[in-house]
Amino acid sequence: MNWKTYWNRVALQAANIYEAVQRKDMATTLLTAKHIVHSTTMAKEHKVLDLCCGNGLITKRVAPYCTHITGVDQSEILIDAAQNNNLSSNIQYLVGDVLQVSELLKGHLFDIIYIEFSFQYFDTYPMGKKLIAEAIQLLKPGGKLWIGDIPDKKKLFTYYNSFPKLFYLLAGKIRNKSPMGKFWSKRELLKICDKLHIKGSYLEQNSNLPYAWYRFDFLIEK
Repeated sequence: MNWKTYWNRVALQAANIYEAVQRKDMATTLLTAKHIVHSTTMAKEHKVLDLCCGNGLITKRVAPYCTHITGVDQSEILIDAAQNNNLSSNIQYLVGDVLQVSELLKGHLFDIIYIEFSFQYFDTYPMGKKLIAEAIQLLKPGGKLWIGDIPDKKKLFTYYNSFPKLFYLLAGKIRNKSPMGKFWSKRELLKICDKLHIKGSYLEQNSNLPYAWYRFDFLIEK
């Protein structure tokens, strides 16, 4: 699956800013942003990096809680939308491949890095490991990497819970074009952390979060 092409197409066809990044609405966007801030114990003096920031919906709502935030995404269309809607002086948006982000942001270190609702698009184990390894290079000692809203492999059939959905899953696998990407397991993420000699924690989501019924969060500390 060419995810850059996919997200450019979604952005161009979307009826509004929420559809462009497949979010529900303003209320759930604010809830997600506050969840990230709370879960990472973000503080006003922190420098933050938002990987796969899309059109900046989450970025701009996290920005008031930190001193500076950088958003990176490979889609020029989504970054253009983010920049056009940016009224905050402490936000910077960059076009770039997050699998090479340590080179893109060489010389910069961050207190908190987060990847929200996007880890599934790194849809092989090596790609997921590469992304985490890249992010860790940009973390300050004691920094945190937050991976939010990961589709849970053990809940695959909780999500694909009807014949039409199962048909959709099978068709996507055959064509290698499933827009859901990869459902990850706790074991896979803990294995990555073990290989990279870092500490990782699997976190169940609170039921008030919009996707808690089939997604989980993962926190890595350097």
